[in-house]
Amino acid sequence: MAARSQSLQTQLGRTNDHRQSALEKWIYPFLGETYLADVNNLTVKELVEHVAATLSPSTVRDYMNITNAVVASAIDENGEEMFPRKWNEEFIDAPIVKKQRQPSSTGQGVSDILTFALGQYRMLYALLAGCGPLRVGEALGLEVDKHISEDFRTLSIVQKAKAGKIQPYLKTKNGERHVDLCTPLAEMLRECVGKRKTGLLFHTSSGAQILQANTLQDSLHPILDYMAHEYGGFNIFRRFRLTHLETSGCPEALKHFWSGHAQKHVSERYVKLAQDREYRLMWAEKIGLGFDLPEALSGRTGRILEFKKTG
Repeated sequence: MAARSQSLQTQLGRTNDHRQSALEKWIYPFLGETYLADVNNLTVKELVEHVAATLSPSTVRDYMNITNAVVASAIDENGEEMFPRKWNEEFIDAPIVKKQRQPSSTGQGVSDILTFALGQYRMLYALLAGCGPLRVGEALGLEVDKHISEDFRTLSIVQKAKAGKIQPYLKTKNGERHVDLCTPLAEMLRECVGKRKTGLLFHTSSGAQILQANTLQDSLHPILDYMAHEYGGFNIFRRFRLTHLETSGCPEALKHFWSGHAQKHVSERYVKLAQDREYRLMWAEKIGLGFDLPEALSGRTGRILEFKKTG
């Protein structure tokens, strides 16, 4: 069969870009030249044993699932799987993933983070916690002249920023959407944009994209450390926002629309949400932020300058 000559590495090259470096480091060297037809329960068991000595249980299972999905992705001209498998979990013996830590924050916690945040980071965290929810790459990919409405009440989410590049696609097919802001957050955004007409909303002094890793290292993590806040990344804001939507009576279809999640059921109302901006704005105002904004963005230094660790 012709497909037998197709190596696992060739097929894996089509997977999502955010996994590429991990694939190249772990899966390609171990299974890269293996024919798809030859990847079976024993092959995957050996892969699991190989990576389990170094990687976390959740990562091991992720790599196992990627490999299984790649085998299943090979289909014939009739759309049928070329190499159907019945994966034997007991035989493969992948490590069990314990309950994962999912750090979040409270309304007071978000307010304090914003108080200590410097300059544009304050705006970034306010958006991540106060609308959508947004993913950080989506927020960093916003361009002033393309994705922000004239009244600053609606963001168009159509691209993301990652590793210094703009990617004209999103994490999921449902990610392309409109995200709406309540009035106080929109006014904060208006002040942040100022007289700028073009370029990235969040950028370095040269206009380049700010990097997630640098933002964590230079801003968020030092703030969380100083506050003795539960340690985490940008998802603390997303989880806070999702919790706020759950507890504020937000309609289920609208929550899924703003979040970039697939709707749980076919709904005419869901389909119309993209056009029904007034309805969305009404709910954005009703739901609000769930935390307090600093009085003015112009206090760009924040209170973070008041402390300096010694010793």
